[in-house]
Amino acid sequence: MEIDPRNIVMNDAGFAWRSFMVRLPVDAVADHLKEPTIWAKVQKSANALRKHDRLYIVAFDEGWVAEAFVTDADKSRAVLAKPRLTVFSERFDSLFQDENYRVAWMGSGYVVERKSDGHRMTAPVHSAAIAERDLRNIYPQKV
Repeated sequence: MEIDPRNIVMNDAGFAWRSFMVRLPVDAVADHLKEPTIWAKVQKSANALRKHDRLYIVAFDEGWVAEAFVTDADKSRAVLAKPRLTVFSERFDSLFQDENYRVAWMGSGYVVERKSDGHRMTAPVHSAAIAERDLRNIYPQKV
């Protein structure tokens, strides 16, 4: 498993360190953060990590986050200090669905999926309410 450089966004760059938000891929677990080579692709990108950088790392399903500091980095790896994990509570409200389609979180936004085969019907949007509107718009409108 490797972190995709497109899933890292710089939050700010100060005089001494930078901070980034990192979205993990779907198959990532907290133990992967112990492995320095998962950052290999990132280290070849414009956002290559450096010592003292701060990371806010978000699990794909947003069930947990980790905060960590980079303690060492080179062109092929980045070593993190022991990440501090925070587990988020589960959703209190369920996402909208009807008999054919459901709104689902896809890591970068909400989409509409067909229940029968899991096919993604819409592009990701930033809110569940917009995805719900997209779901309703899949059906033909009465004239």
